[in-house]
Amino acid sequence: MKPIIYILLIGLFFASCSHRIVRTGYKAKKSAYENCDVIITRNTEISDTTAIKIGEIKLGETGFSVACSEEHAVKILKNEACAINADLIIITEENRPDLWSSCYRCRADFYQYKNSNSRIITQDDDVYATQKVKERVSEDRSKNTIVAIGAVMLGVLLGLFLL
Repeated sequence: MKPIIYILLIGLFFASCSHRIVRTGYKAKKSAYENCDVIITRNTEISDTTAIKIGEIKLGETGFSVACSEEHAVKILKNEACAINADLIIITEENRPDLWSSCYRCRADFYQYKNSNSRIITQDDDVYATQKVKERVSEDRSKNTIVAIGAVMLGVLLGLFLL
């Protein structure tokens, strides 16, 4: 029994507590993370004459993710974009925390404008304003708390009935 516990503890120790990041078309080093002026929006069409797609990213979960809120995801997206000199992040798909996962998951594309005068989108989508993101994260956490309490109560009740 002890070897199984040790193996589980070692697995948990090496598991990431943040989003699982899958990069496509680029490589970014965390040492290249910096603050820059990058625009974030969703479901926007960009013409090939205006900008070039320089990569895409998928933020998922590791199964042991704890720090995986939308707020963390937006921070990761902006850091990744800055590391590869992207001017624009377009979120193409997103999944809010739910019964099956307590993590915010998304896919996004990174674009670089062909020239600075072709900047069509000049500001972040209102949806990703810091305050609105914080409000949604707060709602997600309260929903997850209710689900967790419900699961514990159900487990206790089932345990009592099985005794």
